[in-house]
Amino acid sequence: MALVSIITIVRNDLNGLRKTHASVLSQHCKDHDWIIVDGASTDGTAGHALALVGPRTSVVSEPDKGIFDAMNKGLGRAQGEFVVFLNAGDTFKDEHTLETVAKALRSGVVDFLYGDTLQQYAGDHLIHKVARGHLKLGYGMFACHPSMYYRRALIGSMRFNPAFKIAGDYEFTSRFLRKTARIVRLDTALSIFDLTGTSVQNKARGRTENWQVQRDVLGVPLVRRVATRLTYLLTSVLNDHFPGVYRWLRFRVAA
Repeated sequence: MALVSIITIVRNDLNGLRKTHASVLSQHCKDHDWIIVDGASTDGTAGHALALVGPRTSVVSEPDKGIFDAMNKGLGRAQGEFVVFLNAGDTFKDEHTLETVAKALRSGVVDFLYGDTLQQYAGDHLIHKVARGHLKLGYGMFACHPSMYYRRALIGSMRFNPAFKIAGDYEFTSRFLRKTARIVRLDTALSIFDLTGTSVQNKARGRTENWQVQRDVLGVPLVRRVATRLTYLLTSVLNDHFPGVYRWLRFRVAA
């Protein structure tokens, strides 16, 4: 059994899949398997994915009901001790990332591990997004999903709720973290996040779904939820009209 199952969701993104494939291949730590879930792509992605099948790579290509349905299919096929979702276009920070993560995971006292993320805004310019910390879960998703590792045995029969279109990972992680306090944070970036993803393009719906998670899963009081929603709106205005100021406040300069 591999230490980490890498789950990659893709549909009609051949270049993104190639980028993720190169990152997986580059890892010095080989204690992993790779599960590709293709949503019946029609642009050549499906054929390319199926050609990658090998001893450590499995592929399924069929229609799905959305990204979280596809992620559930990946979970159903995972065999590793831990799982990480590295979707098409996302990559590990560098070739040493899994090596660094594996050292922490093998300590035997962790059910969930996370770290920071590099985000690419234009060209090759990377900005370091610092994880807020899991104690701020009530505010929203505190880290990006390619930088989060879940112990598969603790996931058990849990699955993503396909009723969510944007915040399904927030809802899933919120339920998962209610099961454990064995959480490790690595003070380093673990992935490079593809900013063309669905959640980035649908921020308004994401804010509404976050409200649902905070109310129904986390039990955040109404006053805190309203304050958080106002903060979301102010942050959005700042990002839209003063992006330089927003990035100065929110990000570090990537090394």
